[in-house]
Amino acid sequence: MLSKLSILISVILFLGCRSNNLEYSKKEAFDELTQSVSRYSASIDSREINWDSLVEHYDSRVNEDLSEKEFFELIMDMLLEFRDPHVHLISSFDTMYSIDYLGYSRNNDELVTSQYISNIVTHSANIKSGYINDSLGYLFCSDFKGDLNINNDIYESIISQFSETKGLILDFRVNDGGSVYNAQNLLNKFTAQRTLWHTTQNRNLNGFDDKYEWYLDPDPVIFYPNKIVVLNGRYTISAGERFAIGAKILNNIEIVGDTTSNTQGSVLGREMINGWKYNLTFEKCLDPNGINYGGKGIPPDHLINSNNAFINNRDNVLEKAIKLFN
Repeated sequence: MLSKLSILISVILFLGCRSNNLEYSKKEAFDELTQSVSRYSASIDSREINWDSLVEHYDSRVNEDLSEKEFFELIMDMLLEFRDPHVHLISSFDTMYSIDYLGYSRNNDELVTSQYISNIVTHSANIKSGYINDSLGYLFCSDFKGDLNINNDIYESIISQFSETKGLILDFRVNDGGSVYNAQNLLNKFTAQRTLWHTTQNRNLNGFDDKYEWYLDPDPVIFYPNKIVVLNGRYTISAGERFAIGAKILNNIEIVGDTTSNTQGSVLGREMINGWKYNLTFEKCLDPNGINYGGKGIPPDHLINSNNAFINNRDNVLEKAIKLFN
């Protein structure tokens, strides 16, 4: 999943080259957008959306007298119907990130969680590790972004360091995605044999293309055989959710926390004729049993509602994970 900062930077650079007085037909802009969504969005299928009815409803509200702000809000309302955290809409004067409108609660508090962790090491901007009770390894990943080789070296070093621990806790409660290959590289270190991970299909004019199979393969350097608990939440997104699919199929891994966000496919960035930028999920992702978690999210094995994650300065999600090792 693209970070808000990177999206804003690219939009600022792009819009800096455009006139603020761009003249265009709002009806043409709306029609082009809806045709693009019809062509590229995998969410129409996975979320059981009656797209034709939605287009008809919002088309009836489009007219050339709408202000830019009113037109932006109309497009925003239509795109929010997908309830897809990947969907963004960005103009020179306003932004919309769908996840901000889904009513999700974060189930992480770094200050509280850090009280449980000792010997914390910061490996990069998005990866930290430490120990819990001297017997459990703790790995925090805020995303799966970054260079594949560099991240893989970091994962390898951390897992090697934890080789004598009785278990690992992987904290992905705010992992907002990135490269699926980084998620794959980490999962491979917990995989004993070649395993079908999931399949993907890209949206095309005829529906979807053929399934592409993704596999987990044992890492050639290191394997961690002991119990692992993954911490997830509603802000576990995209590649973070694909990791959760892998966690579901590996026998030595359990998931604690809340259901993941609800969007696992890859993202496509597009541009309206008036220069506004928007993102769509163009890829359908199915688990090995053919289940599509788009619009739903991957459920945990041990549910702790995000609203109950922190009570009286205690991390209930992490404490539940620790108890699973006893």
